[in-house]
Amino acid sequence: MSRHKYCSSEYDYSCPDSDTFDLDDEECPNHSDLYLLRDAAADERGAIADYLACAMETCLEKLFLHVAEDEMQHYMETMRLISSLDPVQAQMLEEEDLDFLVMQRAPIGKPKWGPPGINEEEEDVDVPPPGKKDMPAIRCLTKALQDELHAINKYQEYMNKAVDSGVRDHFCELMNDEKEHVAEFTAALFKITHEPMAQED
Repeated sequence: MSRHKYCSSEYDYSCPDSDTFDLDDEECPNHSDLYLLRDAAADERGAIADYLACAMETCLEKLFLHVAEDEMQHYMETMRLISSLDPVQAQMLEEEDLDFLVMQRAPIGKPKWGPPGINEEEEDVDVPPPGKKDMPAIRCLTKALQDELHAINKYQEYMNKAVDSGVRDHFCELMNDEKEHVAEFTAALFKITHEPMAQED
């Protein structure tokens, strides 16, 4: 996969000098709502991992899988909002074949899950939830994804605070590199958790 270096002098995408530096530049996305959305996305992934574990470890499988489905939907909706404000993240998601997380794509329905009996009213759907053996990978990928989302926020904040244009350029590049990791970890998680799952007609 090709790696794009936004705001990198090697590719002549450097951010402007301090007197012309635009923090809303398309190559250095800086919308203030991105901080909130990334924190929300990180929290949703943590909740999903916790609920999947609870579904496997308790007698309340149906309840926890149902709530995990809702949180998965929340994550997808949140990532779509992120992609609408952050063209760099949108591109990274598309490169990982996660087009459905980009706002311009067709709406996605509410996910449906389970072996027969989990969603009794939708018995035609047969998407298996992950097994216990998958939980270590889910936990590791979830933690990694949360860390990357928080790192992007940190670098965006540092970019805003930096005075020197070269320092801003550095934090812009770091911020955008982490977005590739967000896309990669999301793609890996979705393969294990079967997201997006069967959709409503």
